[in-house]
Amino acid sequence: MNYLIFMLVIARCFGLNEGYACDLNTLEFQNKLNPGSILKVNCSSNTNIIENLHELKVNDIYQIPVKEFGLGNRIVWRCLLRYGDKVENSQILWHAYRGASMYRCGEKRSWIARVDGIYLEKNNKANGLQHHWMIIKQ
Repeated sequence: MNYLIFMLVIARCFGLNEGYACDLNTLEFQNKLNPGSILKVNCSSNTNIIENLHELKVNDIYQIPVKEFGLGNRIVWRCLLRYGDKVENSQILWHAYRGASMYRCGEKRSWIARVDGIYLEKNNKANGLQHHWMIIKQ
């Protein structure tokens, strides 16, 4: 009997939850730059998922659904953000989304592009300025 209880606890801990609904997580980008500015977003994951280039107009939002795998299979999304007449302002977010070692549900990471830099919100709570723009001299 103890063996059966032990196996049920182990199965529950390691995600054998076919009936358990888990909301996907969200990686989000918002363009809060000056009017007329286009934010270009390129993202890829360590699991070889490559998103197409997205061009966001001011106040546009772009979202990527993220499924965490847990059990040490941590997903990491990296993204290149650019803007400007000659896309001279850029920044690479090496960990735009970094999954946990155990899967999570309903997490949200919002990257907000502003003229002075890139801000982060985690689950709708402001984390402030995270990155300044790198300016490429042309």
